[in-house]
Amino acid sequence: MSVEEQPGPAERAEAAARDLTDRGLPVTARAVREAAGVRMTVAASVAKAWREAEDESVRLSIPEVPADVTARLTAIWADAYRSAVTSISPERDRLAAEVIELRQEVEALTAEIAHAEEERDAARSAESEAKTRTEVAEQAAKEHQNIAEIARASAREIEAERDRLIQRIDSLISRIPEVDK
Repeated sequence: MSVEEQPGPAERAEAAARDLTDRGLPVTARAVREAAGVRMTVAASVAKAWREAEDESVRLSIPEVPADVTARLTAIWADAYRSAVTSISPERDRLAAEVIELRQEVEALTAEIAHAEEERDAARSAESEAKTRTEVAEQAAKEHQNIAEIARASAREIEAERDRLIQRIDSLISRIPEVDK
């Protein structure tokens, strides 16, 4: 919009007064100023002129809406409402079913996650128990290895003592004179 096409303050004030009247609100200087965003002097002059024009003109009395028009409007409204409900119901029903399905899926996934967490916890517990048993077994194996080393060392000592005793016996036997038979 160019500068020439933009309405001036008076035009904006008149449009605001018209809008206030259409909405059934009183046309006051303050209301015109707030609606049009013009200076109070412009709003006051437009509001005064608007009120004077209303006072001078013959007030048009608007009759009540005839019953047959009201009935027809009610019928049109009812048809429009039914049509809207009919057109939206399948989509609403589909979405409601989808929500139910998604909730069931969430419940199933939640149960699956809970089961997986239980399995994970059981696996961690089993792993911990296995580590404990492994540590105990390794400790037992070390103890058995130590016992075996001690037993081998004892066996070597015993063998050495046996060999020493055998030599001593052999030495003693060799010292015995042979008796003729």
